Amino acid sequence: MKLARKSEVLVVGGGPVGLFAAISLMERGVGFQVVDKEWRGAAHSYALALHPASLRLLDDVGACDSLLDQGHRVERIAFYEGDERVAEMDLSKLGGRFPFVLVAPQSAVESALAQRLKDRGTAVLWNHQLMTVQPEAVSVTARVARMEKTSGGYPIVHTEWAVAKEIDVTSSFLIGADGYHSLVRKALGARFEHRAAPESFSVFEFSCGLDLGVEARVVFHDTTTSVVWPLHDRRARWSFEVPMSSPAERTLEGLRELIRARAPWFPIPNELLWATTALFERRTVDRFGEGRVWLAGDAGHITGPVGAQSMNVGLREASDLASRIAAAREGDGARTAFDEYEAGRKREWGALLGTDGGVRVRNDATEWARKRADRILACVPASGAELDALLAQVGLSLSASAGS
Repeated sequence: MKLARKSEVLVVGGGPVGLFAAISLMERGVGFQVVDKEWRGAAHSYALALHPASLRLLDDVGACDSLLDQGHRVERIAFYEGDERVAEMDLSKLGGRFPFVLVAPQSAVESALAQRLKDRGTAVLWNHQLMTVQPEAVSVTARVARMEKTSGGYPIVHTEWAVAKEIDVTSSFLIGADGYHSLVRKALGARFEHRAAPESFSVFEFSCGLDLGVEARVVFHDTTTSVVWPLHDRRARWSFEVPMSSPAERTLEGLRELIRARAPWFPIPNELLWATTALFERRTVDRFGEGRVWLAGDAGHITGPVGAQSMNVGLREASDLASRIAAAREGDGARTAFDEYEAGRKREWGALLGTDGGVRVRNDATEWARKRADRILACVPASGAELDALLAQVGLSLSASAGS
């Protein structure tokens, strides 16, 4: 496929949120193109925790069934204070078709979404990098560079990417779903503001030889938070919060030492599959868009890894933007619709990040929940009404609306 010079919507970013934005536009009969600066989608198997609301969205567009066979269902979130189990949240009480979190490889999620696009005769234009964005009164013009690999050097040959061609694309709207390093956000001039201190996590995926069942476990240990997610095929993933100045050794023994210190009740792993150390920030933009350019997903916000809230809420944002763009095409209160998107995003992320009220402690909360209320919020794999329902199981609620 070639990049066209005109499109109803240009979607920048070929990750889960960008792909879902494209499918949501397709379902509403809105024309689009998707570009991504990478040369292909995710090839790794890093697992995503898909919230119940995300599974419903994926099911609505026919992209869920294939994932159910590749993922692992989590029906409970248990909370530990060191070696003591202090609380749990039961997702099975949420009801509906998907009363669970599905932990599935990111590559599988992207493949399922890409296949839906392919079935309808379209695909992501990889190797296409956004260069500039020029908003206008009734359209937006984006300069996109098609990148190609070139080889050079003597006697040692090296390969690098170079601009093969630059194309100006005019569209009615542009959706920036291009992640943490968003070029669309930079073009908007939106500030990506810190809402809390960054957190460093040492992440280990391993084989434990045991069926860990349908329960994820969150561990509060002094000032740190860690989580273990069960995965498919008797595998699991621990994410341990660690000091930025002294991350854990990315070895099997490094993993075992962290387990002995923070979760001595957990079985000792016998095989390390991979490990990494990652910095997670908690940020949101000061504005989610303007005129005909709007942000969704990690381009507009980022959170810690425990509750997996940023990407999941991003899927809902993509669907929401597609609905508003479809309505605007019909001249149905366009300006008001996007003002509402902006207000809703700020309200939801203000609540999720605790900058707009945060958590309210109810009369039936346990002493542990009262003490840990603010830390619990970021650990719940849900948003909107389902987040409130799960918080209620430990006597908490959001003091501000956090979406639906």
